[in-house]
Parts: sequence; C-alpha cells; structure tokens
Amino acid sequence: MPLEGITVRHGRQTTRLTDLHYYIAHTLGGSAGARMTVRLCCPISPDTLIRRLLSRARNTRKDMPPTRVVGVDDWAWRRGHHYGTIVVDLEKNDVIDLLPDREAATLAQWLQAHPGVEIIARDRAGAYADGCHRGAPSALQVTDRWHLLKNLSEAFVSILGRFTTTVRTLTRQLSASTTLSETSGTFRTQPEEAQTLIRSVSGERRETLFNEALALKAEGHSIQAIATTIGVERKTVRRWFQRGHAPTWKRTVPTRSILGPYISHLEKRWVEGCRNIRQLWRELLEQGFTGKYGTVRKWVTTRQGISTKPISSAYVSPPLGRKLARLLLADDPLSAGRQDGLPVPALLEAEPQLAVTLCWLRKMQNLLCKKEDTRKEGDLKALLEEGKTTLLSRLIPALERDAAAIEASLVTPWTTSPVEGQISRLKMIKRTMFGRAGFELLRARVLQPA
Repeated sequence: MPLEGITVRHGRQTTRLTDLHYYIAHTLGGSAGARMTVRLCCPISPDTLIRRLLSRARNTRKDMPPTRVVGVDDWAWRRGHHYGTIVVDLEKNDVIDLLPDREAATLAQWLQAHPGVEIIARDRAGAYADGCHRGAPSALQVTDRWHLLKNLSEAFVSILGRFTTTVRTLTRQLSASTTLSETSGTFRTQPEEAQTLIRSVSGERRETLFNEALALKAEGHSIQAIATTIGVERKTVRRWFQRGHAPTWKRTVPTRSILGPYISHLEKRWVEGCRNIRQLWRELLEQGFTGKYGTVRKWVTTRQGISTKPISSAYVSPPLGRKLARLLLADDPLSAGRQDGLPVPALLEAEPQLAVTLCWLRKMQNLLCKKEDTRKEGDLKALLEEGKTTLLSRLIPALERDAAAIEASLVTPWTTSPVEGQISRLKMIKRTMFGRAGFELLRARVLQPA
C-alpha cells in the first residue's frame, strides 16, 4: 500500500489526525473535546469523538500483557446504591480494567480470564476475598493495613459507649477540683480588686512599650519604624511622644450616672431583698427615671459582685465516641487526657476490661504499623488468640479467616494506596461528564490511552 503509515485502506482521515482525535476524546470527552478541536482547526462532532474512543478501547485492550501484581477496590457509581470494581496494576500504577459491580463472581471471572496474577492487594471485603480464592487460588492475597486499622478503630469506638457513665463521672470530678472555680469565685466576690489588678497589668505593659519607644527614638529611628517594631499604631506613638508619657487611662473626673438620683431607692429595695431587675426598673419609671432596662441590670450585676462579662465555667464536656478513642490511642494519653479534662489512669483503673482491650489494640497497632523491628513469625496468631479475652472478641473470627492475607501485608510492600489514587481520578472523570455517560464510556476514559 503506497500510503501505509499515513492512513488505512478506505480511510477518510490520516492516522495522525485519528490519533489526535482519540487523545482529545480520552482527555476531555465528547462535548469539551469537540470544542477543543475547533480551536485546533480540526473540527469533529462529539458523537464521532466518543465513537472513536470506544472503538479504540475495545480493540486495544484485547492484547493486554499479563500482569503480576494487581490491586482491587470498589468505587461508587452512585453512593449507597451502585458500586463497581477497579483493577490497578500496582507495578505500573495503571488502571487495567473496570468491572460493573463488586460481586465475587465478577472478580473471579476476570481473574480466570487474566491468568498470571501472582499477588492481589485488596481490602477486607468478603466478596473480594471469595472472588480471589475462586478466580486465582494460587495468588497471594494481601490485605490493606490501613483498612484493617480503620476496622479496628471503628470497632473500638463502638464499644466505648458502654463507659459513658464512668467518663462523665470522672470528668465531673476533675472539673470540680480545678482551680478555675476558685479563680471565678475571686472575680465574683472581689470585682473591684480584680479590675484594679487588670488595669495595673495593662499600665505596666504600656509603660514598657513607651520605654522601648524612647530607646528606639534615641537611636534615631523614625516613628513608623518604632511603631512597626513595638507593634503599636504610628499615631499612638506620636501621641505618646507629644504627651511625654504613656496614657494611664484613669478617669480624673467621674462621669455622672443617670441612676444617681435613684441610688438611695435601689439600695433600700436591695436591703429589703428585692432582686427582680424588671420590678426595680418599673419602680424607677414611676419616680421619673428615663433610662433603659439595661442600665438597672448593670447596676444589679455590679451590686451582686458579678462581672458583666460572662466567666467561663469550670465544667468541661466529657470526651465521648471518636474523641475518647483518639484520646486513649494518642501517643501520650496522659497529657492528652489532662487537656480534654479526663483522668485516663482513673478511667482505666475503674474499667479494667477497657485497659486490657486498649493494651491489645496498641499491640495490634504497633504490629500493623511495623513499629517493632523485632517482629517474629507467629506474633499475629498469638495476638489474635489474646484478643479473644478483650471486648473486641467478636472481631477475632473474621481476622482469623483473613490471617494469611494480614500476615502477607506485614512482609510485602503492596497496599491499595495507588488504587485509592486511581479512584480519585475516576471520580474526577465521572463528574466532568455530569453523570450522563454510561459504563463503557467511563471505562474507556479511565483506562490508559492506547
């Protein structure tokens, strides 16, 4: 053929243009790809782009080379309703295929049609484990350690609800013994002394800033540079220099209060035991008072010795659920417990079964995170046997059925992390097609271009 390599027999386009249209369709899809072809001066309709994409995808995936290590996971076509399966080559980080569902029979059929798979990384879903056993019985299955840790964490959170009463009691006892209540009581009983203390501290801080400003001025710095250095507004620094000192913020002449003529009546009613603010306000209105209700309320709160600014309570809400789980599983649970208002040692002492479960969970965490280099063969089996005496004993039979895959995850580097990344890419492609594409088109765009 004289035009071999340029076009095909009976072709109406060159091979180069056909390839260009294919890659545009693979990257952008139909409508967006058609708009791009107009800008590239090679216009084509969206339907033709999609037709060529699907045709190339059907023809090129038949001669796919054998794959040795694969990872499988589910992806949501519609969350909570319809799910599919994605198969990824973990050695090349390429998507091999998409399956329309996540049934064991579908995965088994795919594995039988693709012999040569030696290692399969998966999560702990029973359907995938069954499908791998039926489709590739000689392949080594590797469970993902992150999913296993997630399952253990969720199971641990589910049992913490049994200790809600104990956690609330211990948190209440700790909050009652803090010094916050004493400090609040001082501010309630001695509001004037507290305000005086606050004013003195603020005055000392302003005096220190003023001295720093004088020292910088003596060195020849500009007002703008001084203001930037000490963190004060430029106009404030200029005003300080004009006055020759930092402001004391003391009122030399007390302002006259609108309540002045009525203080004697309020004091009299206070001694008589009246604490109803609205009743006092009404009585003052009858005597000609023209002020607002808030003015009387402010006087009453001051008379009671309570600051108008609310004082934080010493009560701390108890950590429950996931917050409690994070606290117990923290690297330093003692300091974390003090910050969250829960004495962790007292909780573990009051609930010994929880202490046993937490100890076992930490051992599993260290094993799965490979934090201990002295791991020996049989450690997992011993831990699973020990777990039967904990509060998570109902989880142990499922872990024992999957023990071989868990053991393989400890000695091999394969995980489903690359699969999760490909699922994120799949979601992006699916959303750019606004949910109007079928499974075949989504599969053609997710697979690597031929």
